[in-house]
Amino acid sequence: MKNKLSINEKKIKYTKIFLIIIIGLVSYFLVRNISIEQIKNWVLINNKWAAIIYILTFIILPIFFFPVPVIVVAGGSLFGLVKGSIYTFMAVIVNTTIMYFLGRFLFKDFVNSFVENHVSEKIKNALFSKNQKVLSLVLFIIRLSPIFSYNLVNYISGITEIKFIPYILTTILGVLPGIIVFINIGENVLKIGSKEFFVSLLFLLLLVIISAIISKLFLKDSVNKENWW
Repeated sequence: MKNKLSINEKKIKYTKIFLIIIIGLVSYFLVRNISIEQIKNWVLINNKWAAIIYILTFIILPIFFFPVPVIVVAGGSLFGLVKGSIYTFMAVIVNTTIMYFLGRFLFKDFVNSFVENHVSEKIKNALFSKNQKVLSLVLFIIRLSPIFSYNLVNYISGITEIKFIPYILTTILGVLPGIIVFINIGENVLKIGSKEFFVSLLFLLLLVIISAIISKLFLKDSVNKENWW
């Protein structure tokens, strides 16, 4: 029985390693070879299905660590502020769900190792809190800031104690400002030098500054307090 269990565990382990290698190789290819214009051309292969193709693109590419701002800017350029925000928002809900469960069940050991070796003690202490309110607030702050990698946050959330519903609600609130800002940049990307384009960049700068201030104030001395609420 033990031998059989051991064989199954080894199979699972090797499967995980294989999938991580595949994701790594695909990620390397995608990041080096896909641009905003290529995404736009891909989506516009069939105008009738453009929205669906865009949503599927957003659901799939971030799994392979493709930079999300590139996709969102393409969405803004293709669909404008209102439709682009709606389509992106729909895709975010599906994508973050998939990546949360991948991080929790498939890549848990790998993600844990990454957090141990590459994440600061302050954020690490916050992420491993068992208090759902603390976790939700930390995740909201991290989501709010465009400095943090959307892809990594999805996977890392899966290994924390945060429950799925608070995770989704916090994600929705946290990514909303960033989606609107990057969609707006995409809508005005062809108007470089115009008032609209500079306003878009100003909103991005404000988002970075505000999220950085909130992060510093919160993480300063609250992350180690389990009974903070």
